[in-house]
Amino acid sequence: MFRAGFDYSWSEASFALAKEDGTLLFDTHIALPPRNASGLPAWMKKCLEQYAAAFQDIGEWSVGIGPGSFTGLRLASSFVMGLAFGRSNVRCRGISTAAAMAATADTEQERVLALFDGRRDELLAFGLRREESFYRPDGVHAVLGNTSLELLDKYDAFVCFVRDEAQIRKVAEHAVEGKLHPLEHLKASSLIFTSPGDFSTTLKDLVYLRPAVFVEPRIPRAL
Repeated sequence: MFRAGFDYSWSEASFALAKEDGTLLFDTHIALPPRNASGLPAWMKKCLEQYAAAFQDIGEWSVGIGPGSFTGLRLASSFVMGLAFGRSNVRCRGISTAAAMAATADTEQERVLALFDGRRDELLAFGLRREESFYRPDGVHAVLGNTSLELLDKYDAFVCFVRDEAQIRKVAEHAVEGKLHPLEHLKASSLIFTSPGDFSTTLKDLVYLRPAVFVEPRIPRAL
């Protein structure tokens, strides 16, 4: 049986596969907007086939549970829960996407803050603390603006995706200088190897960048 890592918290899916002994077989990614994810299962299946593996050969799933987009996180968790349904020999767990970001950046700092562009000149912040060589959420989940950046002083390093870097530097300015680690891609293998054996967090414990908002449906136009 294999161990898989899977994240779909933003417009890129990351997928990794390792043997039971921890030997990494692949760690790859694909640009795939969450609202156009019909090709995701076929892509993952093709990745597995290159190593003579299939979905039924995976005995452990480590899935990124955010912070991330509502659609992507729900899709990833539902997909993996569906693959594991009715199979007692398959274990699934949720791993903080922010923790995987910090592991990907390999900063080795004690306190790391994951930053995301929250739009409207706001930053969304998710705090992490290094414990026993792994990063775990420290309970900090905040919205930061130009006048509420004191929280940044409490952290040794910051991680973000490259797509958010310009806006983060605009809002935070000198507060992140020299300590910001922009990531081109997330390593899904970081999900596999973070806190091995810890299944205390499930695929239902999702953390969204913004809560889902109900929008009144529009009345269809007459043809």
